[in-house]
Amino acid sequence: MIKQPTAIVGFAISAVVAHSTLAQTPPTTVEPGIATGSDELLLDQSESPVDNAQGLVEIGEYPEAINIVELEIERIERRSNRYNIELARPLAILGDALAGVGDREGALGAYDRAVHVTRVNRGLHHPSQVDIVYREANVLASNGNLARANRRHEYAYDILLRNYGGGSPLLLPGIFALADWYLVNYNIFSARGLYEHALSVADGTVAADDPERLRALRGVAATYRSERFPPYQRERKSNSGHPVNYRYGTMPAINNFAKGERALIEVVNVIMASEEATNEAVARAVLDLGDWYLVFGKQDRATTLYRHVWELLQPMPDQLAEIFDSPQPLYLPLPGDPDSDGTAVGRPQIGVVELSFRVDESGAVSSIATLNSDPQDLMDVKVRRAVRRARYRPAFDGQTTLATEDVRVSHEFRYYPTDDFPADDGSNNQTGAANHPSERALHASVGPGSAARSS
Repeated sequence: MIKQPTAIVGFAISAVVAHSTLAQTPPTTVEPGIATGSDELLLDQSESPVDNAQGLVEIGEYPEAINIVELEIERIERRSNRYNIELARPLAILGDALAGVGDREGALGAYDRAVHVTRVNRGLHHPSQVDIVYREANVLASNGNLARANRRHEYAYDILLRNYGGGSPLLLPGIFALADWYLVNYNIFSARGLYEHALSVADGTVAADDPERLRALRGVAATYRSERFPPYQRERKSNSGHPVNYRYGTMPAINNFAKGERALIEVVNVIMASEEATNEAVARAVLDLGDWYLVFGKQDRATTLYRHVWELLQPMPDQLAEIFDSPQPLYLPLPGDPDSDGTAVGRPQIGVVELSFRVDESGAVSSIATLNSDPQDLMDVKVRRAVRRARYRPAFDGQTTLATEDVRVSHEFRYYPTDDFPADDGSNNQTGAANHPSERALHASVGPGSAARSS
């Protein structure tokens, strides 16, 4: 077991300010293709056609990648058979390329065959299939089939659990992958159960300042924040919703602010106790804690922490500017794509709602104005409602937070034309999301429109 560092009691900010260096902190997201033994699948084939195809996929040259891997698959089948393990990698890359051009059904077929080939050669529960299963889940989610995507995420986790056991640190990437999925899809209490399990595993196997242990603490805090500030849940018909279960946790009666606060304070304490601490890392941890206080309405505490972050990052003006020059969204629950009512015709179109608004010194939004809406009245109300609920980290000058006028949000969404909203005549500029349906059609760009501020 590890020795826990001395905890910050209540809000002893002096304990934070007294230290100027911290260890580097881990990333806060986990990539679907985690290290699970799939190295056997992704062999080093320097300068091979499959390597070339993978490189083409990475830069978005999907059609050429499809041609290369289809020829390679045909070559392997002629030389051996349809179940040769060498087929697994090109099939997975073929799935990536097909997803890139919008052929999601073709992508799922390629992934399914890659999984089948892997299971035939390695065994039904070999972890080398997990990387491909995550890719399947991503395509299913992008296609709106959250229930099937959820089953694939849970299947991947079950495979890893079977191979490594519940107490192994090798399971941690899989725990985070499923917990992150649950968190994004508002299965908050199952996510919390997984993050808490990850923390338990880390406490028994790794050092106090290990990135995966800190990631577990941040994950626990994220569940309490998301419970109070939930992501926007797409409206669905009663028979088509994604069922929520609490497989890895139980539903508490109320949101526990103190537990999330303690988790983030422990992150600060642990990093401060590290012998290899850096100013950048302590600033990151303190900023996370400051943002926590701001979204929960404790602005004085947040401002005190922002001052300390400013002091730590004085030698790094670019990072200071990125964090504090303009308002940054901490909670922006933008809506999903509008559901089709069964009368859709033609291909999906890309709509947009652009808003301008004021962010005050506390991060609250007011004075919302619609700058553009296309199609008009389709998503205006939902986007305005979401922005009204948003919380921002306000601009900051080193001493106090500042109000900012004319902050912008541009929200794109995919919709199917109907009699009320017909397809455009070609004058509407279609984005890459329309040409490549596999890409996310929903995104928001945010920033001040005029940099006008008042204290």
